[in-house]
Amino acid sequence: MYIYVGLFIATHYLYNAVEYMYHKLGHYNHKYNYVYKLHMLHHKKYYPVTLLQSDEYRHNYEGIVAYTPPTIIILYVFYTVLPYYYFMFILSQIGLNVYINDYIHTRVHLKNTWLDKYDWFLEIRRLHLTHHKKLYSNYSFGYDYTIDKLANTYLE
Repeated sequence: MYIYVGLFIATHYLYNAVEYMYHKLGHYNHKYNYVYKLHMLHHKKYYPVTLLQSDEYRHNYEGIVAYTPPTIIILYVFYTVLPYYYFMFILSQIGLNVYINDYIHTRVHLKNTWLDKYDWFLEIRRLHLTHHKKLYSNYSFGYDYTIDKLANTYLE
């Protein structure tokens, strides 16, 4: 039982660290960085500083294109070095985190969502919209900004 608690905690921080690095990569302008080019569509075309929220989510699939290839490589490494049941545990937790983050991120950019009645959601929205205004801050998303705090990129 304790192994799964430890694995849950380790996966949580590993997921947050990878999410942070991926997102930070999306802000690193280099001619060979395809992730930057795709991610900046979210910041400049779909949700520029002048229009951070809308009545309808302007979804783009560039995030899937940008982050799927490196994620497959990381998951393949886990698959080859971990016992199958540990790999499935980690894969399930990562999948759930991705789903929750995507769901919340979508609502952050929407006006009048059912989550507006929760203070925790309003705080997530505030921190994420701060990121849109100050691109080199708050790379983490959701409920845990530990990596941002450690990297000194957290901005109230």
